[in-house]
Amino acid sequence: MKLLPTLLALLLLNGLPAHAQRTPDLKGIAYEQKLGARLPSKSAFIDADGRDIGIGDLSSRAPLVLVLGYFHCEKLCGAARMTLLRAAKKAGLSAGADYLFVAVSIDPTETADAARKAREIDFAAAAPHGAADGFYYLTGKPNDIRALAAAVGYRYRDGAQPETFIHPIGAVVATPSGVVSGYLSAIGSTPEDISRAIQAAAAEDVTARASPALLLCFDFDSTTGRYTFAILKFLRLGAVVMTLALAAILYREFRKGARA
Repeated sequence: MKLLPTLLALLLLNGLPAHAQRTPDLKGIAYEQKLGARLPSKSAFIDADGRDIGIGDLSSRAPLVLVLGYFHCEKLCGAARMTLLRAAKKAGLSAGADYLFVAVSIDPTETADAARKAREIDFAAAAPHGAADGFYYLTGKPNDIRALAAAVGYRYRDGAQPETFIHPIGAVVATPSGVVSGYLSAIGSTPEDISRAIQAAAAEDVTARASPALLLCFDFDSTTGRYTFAILKFLRLGAVVMTLALAAILYREFRKGARA
């Protein structure tokens, strides 16, 4: 019976309020991969240094590695950018010469200051190879953001908290002519993955689709490195198991008392 307090605590855990355990509605949140689609060349953004940048200007120079997310995200957005930058570095690729790294915020309230801070953090953590004009951290107006997201099949929505978003994690690779060539899973991308994707884009080749199991960014706990809702599910399962164990112990004690 010494285990009884612990078992009772776990039983109470199983009764946590439903809102604390509810998985967010993820329906429709995904990359609808649109190989061969053309980027909206007239979409205009502002870079981290306050300059106007057109997607058409960028896509006419070199293959693009396009990462959508938002810069003040405390979840997976930063990890995705750094994973791609480190993979490109390990592959021996140089931004500006081999590809252009373009991070675009889906939050229209973010400014060039937020883009600049994100760039500084990424550069300090990943130390990528390339010239200054090989990296672009962009913010923009709602219509331009939506046009770019729609063109590459990036489907997202507002999160539960203000200025947060439920969105897919991944990257789009586009050819120098602005055509979607392929997709990368971002977090799981290897140097070989990004090298192949950029080489294919440089050759104006449309590659095979990425795995449909792209990660979603919505409830990632950066302090534990795990998805919060997944932990709660695990705890609920453990609580159910322990509840059954508690019932078995009580039944056994009851039988013992009955025999006495």
